[in-house]
Amino acid sequence: MQENNEIDNRTLYQKKRVLIPLSLLIAGLLLGAIFWYINFYAYVDTDDAYVDGDNLSISSKILGRISQLAVDEGDKVTQGQVIARLDESDLQAQEKQAEAALEYAQRNVQLTSVNLQKFDEDFRRAQVQFDSKIITREQFDHAQKALQTAQVQDKLAQAQVDTANAQIEVIKTQLENTVIKAPMDGVIAKRWVLPGAVVQAAQPIYALNNLQRIWVTANMEETKFYKLRLGQKAEMTVDAYPGVKYHGEVIQLGSNTASQFALIPPNNASGNFTKVTQRIPVKISVENSSTSLLPGMSVYLKVKVK
Repeated sequence: MQENNEIDNRTLYQKKRVLIPLSLLIAGLLLGAIFWYINFYAYVDTDDAYVDGDNLSISSKILGRISQLAVDEGDKVTQGQVIARLDESDLQAQEKQAEAALEYAQRNVQLTSVNLQKFDEDFRRAQVQFDSKIITREQFDHAQKALQTAQVQDKLAQAQVDTANAQIEVIKTQLENTVIKAPMDGVIAKRWVLPGAVVQAAQPIYALNNLQRIWVTANMEETKFYKLRLGQKAEMTVDAYPGVKYHGEVIQLGSNTASQFALIPPNNASGNFTKVTQRIPVKISVENSSTSLLPGMSVYLKVKVK
């Protein structure tokens, strides 16, 4: 009986030595399957993502020399705030010249008006005299042509006044353009020029970022794109703030691959074509950010697709 009990005990012990590792292996496989489902099947992830936002290049509308820069990099500005001024001395001289031309045109109108009145009276007298056969047809025609000439000269003088007024308005608009204002609230991200520099029309002076309206742009692989839908929830981390998690959702799906906007788009029709997985930009909102996110920061994100 004792020998039989020892055999049974050894068998049970041997069974435990087999069952325990087997159970642990099965549990590990089960946990691995759950982890794979959560991280690879239920989510789409990428580290090709960055913080994006409304970025605006502020430039001058006219050619001019920078006389003042009122803000610098890192300064916060509000919409309508004066941030730069151009030298306006040349325009002020042109304005005085245009005002003098306007005064001359107005004096000329007075002169042509007097001439018109004179020739109108002469024509009326000539008409009476012609009807009474006192003057010849030639003299009457001369009086009529003189009146018509005076009428045209009067209209030309009026047009000169209008032209001078228009020129003054153009100069006033250019003077207004020498004062450069912030088109929106934001932070000055980059200053491109220094006081004294001559800038061309449309040449950047400042780069302005609106930090109140930011999102994440993720370049998703085209092999994962079919899983994405608007409104899907996303979880993000930013390299600048380790351990901090951000949440958002898909707000826009791209309509082209990023390569279509490259400086040299790929020519897939060439005989040397090499297939490369393309990336499609996707916009992700950022909800209730407790930290200051800056455009360009690197982001890792996961979008829940299941």
